[in-house]
Amino acid sequence: MIDHPGFDPYEVLGVGLDADEIVIQLAYRARVRQAHPDVAGPDGLELTKRLNVARDWLLDPDRRALLRGPRPAPETGSRRTAGPRGPRADLSNLGRHTAEIHAFLHSIGSLSPDERARINYSLGDSPPPDLELYRDYLGPQLWAQSQALRDEVERVWEHGFDEPAPNLPRLGRLLPTGLLVANIYAQWILLEDFFREALTGLMNRGVRAADSLAVRCTAPWLASVGHPRYGPRQSEVMAFFLAAGDLTQDAAGRLARSWREHLGRDGRGHASEHIGPGVWLPSPPDIPDVYKVSGYLAAVDASRISPPDELDEWLRPAFVYGLRLTAYVSATGLLNEPGRDYVQPWRDAVMPG
Repeated sequence: MIDHPGFDPYEVLGVGLDADEIVIQLAYRARVRQAHPDVAGPDGLELTKRLNVARDWLLDPDRRALLRGPRPAPETGSRRTAGPRGPRADLSNLGRHTAEIHAFLHSIGSLSPDERARINYSLGDSPPPDLELYRDYLGPQLWAQSQALRDEVERVWEHGFDEPAPNLPRLGRLLPTGLLVANIYAQWILLEDFFREALTGLMNRGVRAADSLAVRCTAPWLASVGHPRYGPRQSEVMAFFLAAGDLTQDAAGRLARSWREHLGRDGRGHASEHIGPGVWLPSPPDIPDVYKVSGYLAAVDASRISPPDELDEWLRPAFVYGLRLTAYVSATGLLNEPGRDYVQPWRDAVMPG
């Protein structure tokens, strides 16, 4: 297998190191048009070959991992930086989606506290799509509308109230990401036509790329709004929290020790205070999004339960993680997977022996 294409694929395509599949394809299509013989002359054929190789390398995870020290593409314009927002932009004409966008902005103000909490933790440890990556392909007018809409979403979201975020032992505060979820949903409404046209014919693991991007942009919001705080298994989660709040010191110790013994290890067998990547929990793809969001929020709320004062300090993080996992499986119905019984620590706590 060739271990390097002989040039920098990132530079040839003009994309950064963090470019995702959609950015790579958009860049490829734009540059191939520029390489047409009518535009680039006789050198266009050679440039097209290099573009094809560059695209193939960056779309192949194994090949991309072989690249060493590629240079990020130079910025074509200054990225948006944090700072005070200016006067409210005119959002009266956003094309055929104007009414839909205004209805969505209005809906943010009518969220219930539970819906807002679900939105805030709906991403788990997955980041939303970064539309900053696509600014060079949107064109100045659409990009300006996108930024104006982002400012308005932020303004509307900040009128609401968020519950204080809990702290998690050894990992710090769990930060709510509701503003990101609201913004990416609004951006999809605005930019859907652009992406569907730009990504025509592009497939991503058997799914149309535009449809895949639509799910990433809209699923967290749609799975959060219109549902009870803990989703379809609300009664099971509430029963668990009632029991968890009454655990004795001995029961809390059994929970923590069982967690450390059976589940406090990562996929390689190394000691760990969580299961799965990041600060979250297992999330198989066959769990519906509504259940996943419910599980994430249940785990967050479990983090608010303090261990008994007498519990040994070294067991306190394991106690919290054991409660988080049990709350998560109570909300999702995910009891185990091969080789792991996720409710064993809780059973050891409440049914010793």
